[in-house]
Amino acid sequence: MAAIVRFVDRLSSRRAILVLLVVYAAVFGSILVTLAQLTQISGGFGILDFDRGYDTARVNQVLGSYGADGMALYGRIQLLDLFNPALYSLVAAAFARLLWRGHGPDWLCLPPLLAGLGDYAENFTLYLLARSYPDISERLVSASSTLSLAKNGLMVVGMLPLVVGLLLLAVRQFRKV
Repeated sequence: MAAIVRFVDRLSSRRAILVLLVVYAAVFGSILVTLAQLTQISGGFGILDFDRGYDTARVNQVLGSYGADGMALYGRIQLLDLFNPALYSLVAAAFARLLWRGHGPDWLCLPPLLAGLGDYAENFTLYLLARSYPDISERLVSASSTLSLAKNGLMVVGMLPLVVGLLLLAVRQFRKV
């Protein structure tokens, strides 16, 4: 754990955060552009990543709406999603480290990284679902749906140190005035 905190500590400089934010903006921007194309091709369906749990019928409905061109776009989104969880969780961890350094325990920069791990777990199952479509396993759908719910919960937990840290910073700034 100490090695991870030291790594995040090195990322919590202004320059490192700026680089992470620029790369994240490029990756997430590319995802959004590709998602807009996919939504248009699929008749309004997006991606399962944004659902809070799903069942076999929903997976078939979404993946079935893509067609060959949509599956190619979804493949591009999945490729970009190899970088997205790491980037957003590292940005959040670095900001949390800045907010809590000297004001709380070192481990408070770690919860955002759990959110990224949860996202990776769900992304892996979504990749398997896309590869196996149209012969998808109900067990895999169930596992992926559960991981989707877990990811969303971990994102809430992961953002708590940021929200609380920002509130405490605001209180400290207000008291100075």
